[in-house]
Amino acid sequence: MHQFNHPDGDAPVVEVRHLCKTFVLHQQGGIRIQALQDVNFDVRAGECVALHGPSGAGKSTLLKTLYGNYLPSSGKVIVRCEDCETDMATASTRAISRVRRECIG
Repeated sequence: MHQFNHPDGDAPVVEVRHLCKTFVLHQQGGIRIQALQDVNFDVRAGECVALHGPSGAGKSTLLKTLYGNYLPSSGKVIVRCEDCETDMATASTRAISRVRRECIG
């Protein structure tokens, strides 16, 4: 696990860095659709955030990537829960299940 240094010492519970997701439409000649490109944000404990944008902006893709249903093309999705830190982009299926059960769900 990689530790991130935060100047205020208060690490976010969700940390997204340089997140990208590309879909390849194999049935349409390999057309590539860039759904997320260089997304960066933090969510701190107790913070209320909203996700909004027009249809096709990537809201559902972002949520599915945060939850571990979609594997990002690049970047990190760090979820911190109690004494554990998991990168949802590289974690094992077992680690993702634990995060869903203990932290997200």
